[in-house]
Amino acid sequence: MARRRYAFDEDKIARFLKEGRGQGHGAAYRPWLTVQDVPSIGRVHRLRGLKTGRQHHLLSDIECHLFLLLDWMPLVRDIREQFPLDRAATQRIAERLGFRHPCDTATKTPLVMTTDIVVDTIRNDRLVTLARTVKPADELDKSRVVEKLEIERQYWAERGIDWGIVTERDLPKTIINNIKWVHSYAFLDDLSQPYDGYIAEKADLLLGELVSKPGGLTLQRFCADMDARLALEAGRSLMLVRHLLARKVITCDMAEPVDDTVPISRFQVAGGIDLARASP
Repeated sequence: MARRRYAFDEDKIARFLKEGRGQGHGAAYRPWLTVQDVPSIGRVHRLRGLKTGRQHHLLSDIECHLFLLLDWMPLVRDIREQFPLDRAATQRIAERLGFRHPCDTATKTPLVMTTDIVVDTIRNDRLVTLARTVKPADELDKSRVVEKLEIERQYWAERGIDWGIVTERDLPKTIINNIKWVHSYAFLDDLSQPYDGYIAEKADLLLGELVSKPGGLTLQRFCADMDARLALEAGRSLMLVRHLLARKVITCDMAEPVDDTVPISRFQVAGGIDLARASP
């Protein structure tokens, strides 16, 4: 029963095309595959994107980590995950190479191949598209994996698109852990508040206090004090700091570990004001 649920045949592919899977940009994009469409062989993730505001479907930890890094980069404009490749084109390339095209093991239907991440970003003042496939490093010496990657590489080469492979070894762990620490706090619209603008008001008050406090104070101590001063539930001030970091209202060096034990001298107001030196 479970295998049938995930199987692909021509009717299912036609339905996905009719639904607009793999089409659109930004908030309107729909990935070809979602976390519901594939059997769970590892950890999957659904994250709301800073760039798009929509929910992104990431099918592995490495995909998730690459997404977080790209979503944080200021020059990235759009991220489209599980991007479908034209099936007629990949079948033609596979035949030319003498490789077996990926097929559904149950139905024997040729599958629509996908690229894990397609990105629109600014390079040399121009908007360009990049395609990136994610693979664990220890998968790259498997002959069948290499064949499928070569089909994908030639597909993008025919279209003049920069394509590459990303493994866990290519991703900066500290930066990604720091982004993880704040990313889910970028949107607070699901929180209940006593009146409209309450959370934004508290965030503004906290930001003003953060600017004036001595730089040697730890973030943990500062937030505990602010919870008391602003009559907030324990932990709410830290949540607001993480929100301000996620929205880049305040910044810090993400190449160094960030958590609530660091001194507030690590943070700056966007625009370069040093919080530790900004007191009147």
